[in-house]
Amino acid sequence: MPVKSVKNCCAHNIPVALVTGANGGIGKRISRELISNGYRVILSYRRSERALAFYHSLRQEYGTERVDCLEMDLSSVSSIKAAVQLLIEKETRIDVLVNNAGMLGHKPEVSPEGYEMHNMVNCFGPMLFTWLVKPLLHRGSRVVTTVSLVLFYASIPDHFPYPSRKFNRFRQYECSKLALTLLCLCLANKWEEEGITLNMVDPGIVDTPIIKLHKWVDPLADKLFRPFIRSPEKGAATSVFLSCDSSLNGITGTLYKDKKVRYLPERITNHPFADKIWHLLLEL
Repeated sequence: MPVKSVKNCCAHNIPVALVTGANGGIGKRISRELISNGYRVILSYRRSERALAFYHSLRQEYGTERVDCLEMDLSSVSSIKAAVQLLIEKETRIDVLVNNAGMLGHKPEVSPEGYEMHNMVNCFGPMLFTWLVKPLLHRGSRVVTTVSLVLFYASIPDHFPYPSRKFNRFRQYECSKLALTLLCLCLANKWEEEGITLNMVDPGIVDTPIIKLHKWVDPLADKLFRPFIRSPEKGAATSVFLSCDSSLNGITGTLYKDKKVRYLPERITNHPFADKIWHLLLEL
């Protein structure tokens, strides 16, 4: 359902939104809602038959002038930089960037840089992309990044962003989302005077494939718990609200859940590792 839309400063142009992880459950809903709110949407995803099928279905449904795509693998610095180069060559601006892509892995993996994969895909990948597309952002542009309330219980180990000796998928996920939040706060502060806002959203526990345990208990969990968790439509609602609602003009560096502010404690807003993580990003 359309929200109170932001007025574009160039009325004769269609505003542009880019959604990462656009072929996932929440990403699909965000993309559709942004199109319904008047945006031309660039779907960003890793190449797959499912992603291409969704891209072509949207172009058939809404028209080729309203839907475009950008293939990108957030686990790869070279893929991110190549995608940014293509984007800057083709586009003149981005009005809304939704960093929706993420992962909850079930086995130890490392990126080509040697980083634990959650730290790369959930944290450094999206923030490197955001940092590099800065030339396309302008006063009034909005960046909306998906985090998780698990960040309140997370810690960042001294060996971050490299893998631990013992793999725990939930601790890695928590750590990556806390680190992502620290980078969001840093960028929000750096870009505030330029009028580019960056806010965060916790979608809650949503009925998407990311929550599978990849164990024998999955079929039982599907029957017992999936009926009680959020639909992708509800999970996407706050991201769409942060992307479009005119009441949020100028608000930045804030976490939202269910369209309401969730305040971050000082131990997060003044985290001792924030500067370290920021400089690690700049080194990529």
